[in-house]
Amino acid sequence: MSNQNNSQDELTLVRRAKSGDKEAFGHLMEMHAIRAYRIAYSIIPNHQEAEDAVQEACVTAFKSIRKIEKEESFSSWFGRIVTSRAYDIGRKKQRGQKTVEKETTALKMEITSTSANPANGKTELKLDLQAAIAELPELHRLAIMLRYSEDASTDQIARVLNRPAGTIRRILSESYRMLRLYLEKDETDEVQ
Repeated sequence: MSNQNNSQDELTLVRRAKSGDKEAFGHLMEMHAIRAYRIAYSIIPNHQEAEDAVQEACVTAFKSIRKIEKEESFSSWFGRIVTSRAYDIGRKKQRGQKTVEKETTALKMEITSTSANPANGKTELKLDLQAAIAELPELHRLAIMLRYSEDASTDQIARVLNRPAGTIRRILSESYRMLRLYLEKDETDEVQ
């Protein structure tokens, strides 16, 4: 029942924000801040850049909220804006520099130092999984993040990523396969 109340509250806030209520818009942004950050960070794994993407998405949403047609789909609509802004920042970053290799190397060094301590078994697995997810292509990484961090259904992921549900099912399947191969490769590397 509380989920339905939250939906009604959100719908009321969306309608108020569409009519120019800045306070209602602020409440909407607070409700979606964590999810927006997770989406942005899964695309551009840099805290500052992910925050920048969310801020840009908020500005874009504020400017265009009057144009939203399906008020009950605010979450998906805002998710697409965040995704778009994050990709924009990611493209700008790629044009200017190639720091992804440095971040991956630092993450691998962190995993190596953690795995040296057998008391960190669970931490090691978590870091291995994080490293495996970081290796996925952007769209795959975002779909996995939405599925497990946000507990989103295939249809919800499809709306956020603006892709057909069948494509999302394929992407998730490919992601699981790639993660399994990555983690199995790490296990065989450790045995040798």
